[in-house]
Amino acid sequence: MKIKTLSSEKIPSKRTPIQVRLRKIFLPIRVGLILIALGAGCSSEPKVTMVPVRGTVRFTDGSIPQGEVATVYFEPIGIGTQATQLGPGVFRKTAFGTIDPKDGSFQLTTVNPGDGAIAGKYKVIFDIRKTYMDPTSFLVPEKYTRSESTPFEVTVEPGCGPFQFELEKLPPK
Repeated sequence: MKIKTLSSEKIPSKRTPIQVRLRKIFLPIRVGLILIALGAGCSSEPKVTMVPVRGTVRFTDGSIPQGEVATVYFEPIGIGTQATQLGPGVFRKTAFGTIDPKDGSFQLTTVNPGDGAIAGKYKVIFDIRKTYMDPTSFLVPEKYTRSESTPFEVTVEPGCGPFQFELEKLPPK
């Protein structure tokens, strides 16, 4: 008894040789177009312009802020919370950077280290304190610590900076 398998049988094709050739030619093109269509505009990541932001912070006497806490914050204008909505699913967030005690330099971070800030207008505030343990050990006047009273307002856009900030120093206690 002989057993026939499907692979040994030839199934007659209803396609002409030209149709087979065209199918082989256009199949990769169709697959490519489908992949392009699926990838275009389907990203779940919001489209924002991240701008690298660097700068320096010094006191009016030329000295560099020295404290256990030395941070600069760029807060989006017009809000008192962490983020403002630019459009559906797009938020502008506060950016921050640690002030280097060696030279007063900083580099901003919004999401990933050193990624900068989202383009837009910001109020610049500072948290410069002698120690972490004492929240009242500020080395700068209160006006620099709140977005409502800071004299510094900047626009972050491609090609901006580096920013330079000169702060008054509180007299030692």
